[in-house]
Amino acid sequence: MPRFSYEVINSQGRRQIDSREAASKDDVMLFLQSKGLILVRWMDEKPSLQLLFKKSTRTLNSKDLLTITREMAHLMKSGLPMDRALTIIVQTSESKTLCGMATYLKESLQSGKSLSDAMGDRCDDFNELYVNMVRVGEVGGILPDVMDKLAGFLERSEEIRKYIISSSIYPAILMMIGMVSVGVVMGFVVPRFAAIFNDLGQKIPFSTRVLIEISGLLQNWWWAGLLGIAAVVGGGWRFSRSPYGKERLDRIGIHLPLLGDLLMDIQVGRFARTLGTLVQSGVPLLKGLSIVRDVVSNVVVRQASEDIFRQVKEGKRISSLMKEQKIFPAMAVQMVALGEETGKIGEMLTSVADDLDARVQSKIKSLLALLEPLAILLMGLVIGGVVISMLTAIFGINDIAF
Repeated sequence: MPRFSYEVINSQGRRQIDSREAASKDDVMLFLQSKGLILVRWMDEKPSLQLLFKKSTRTLNSKDLLTITREMAHLMKSGLPMDRALTIIVQTSESKTLCGMATYLKESLQSGKSLSDAMGDRCDDFNELYVNMVRVGEVGGILPDVMDKLAGFLERSEEIRKYIISSSIYPAILMMIGMVSVGVVMGFVVPRFAAIFNDLGQKIPFSTRVLIEISGLLQNWWWAGLLGIAAVVGGGWRFSRSPYGKERLDRIGIHLPLLGDLLMDIQVGRFARTLGTLVQSGVPLLKGLSIVRDVVSNVVVRQASEDIFRQVKEGKRISSLMKEQKIFPAMAVQMVALGEETGKIGEMLTSVADDLDARVQSKIKSLLALLEPLAILLMGLVIGGVVISMLTAIFGINDIAF
């Protein structure tokens, strides 16, 4: 029987992700109703090859989205109407992608649509956060300021992404060179020495015999190794895409030594920056929380957002709810409490996000500084072990009686 995955809300108001084997979705619905569970959405648990190679309808990458947002913000703050700003972007942009998107938005405006509705029709390019902020700007007559805040939000996110990528380049190259070096030694150097030892009929030390056996396996079964790696990667991808797998990986990730705190700071920082930007742009707190719970990717933070959203509707303070969740830093809770008292909760959340982003950069720098010598040490041990094993057998040649 097929297995159906779903997200439900239980009697306590908490969201749960689960799956069940059944003949049809109707049978699953009857089961959920008997348990008093409310279905939120069906989830695809088994990604198919068709979905894997399905062409995305997204046209704007993160850099293009930042560019068009920044240009629209600059032109509108200069006093130009939206359609005129889009016309200038079409005429001056060198990117065909940006020209195409600006043309689409301009034509949508001319057909009577609002900017937020036009962007909402391109949900792959403009996410829910983006569309809702634009909608609030249109209703409140503060669209230029909202676009400016959106541009700042995207710029900060892009800076973090570029910092992580640039900081990871050197360790990645170092590890790749080390793997290639070990592959060359095991695939070409060791077999030549093995042939010499066999011709001499010398008794080979145990460590050298092990090394030669491993080299032989790599030469004869390299294709099996590649298939095994591909199977592990493919299985890991499918597991991470499944609801259960994603939840397990998210929960395991935040408890990893060294990496756990870093991952949690990244997710909490995204929560704070998204909610802070929304509130500063005029989005009501409850609406902002409903958007944030769909923006954060970590299951733990999403469930915390869901609990906060549900209890804020009952009139509770968001700072006390953040404290109860025990995933938010104490300083973040205190700053949000201060924001509630002063009516500047959006500014305080943004300040919390800035502090967490700085902490993330510092932790990444420290981890990478630790990773580089560890990578060098690991390569030295592996290559040094290979060399010593071979030299042990070579020095034994002197004991051969001719």
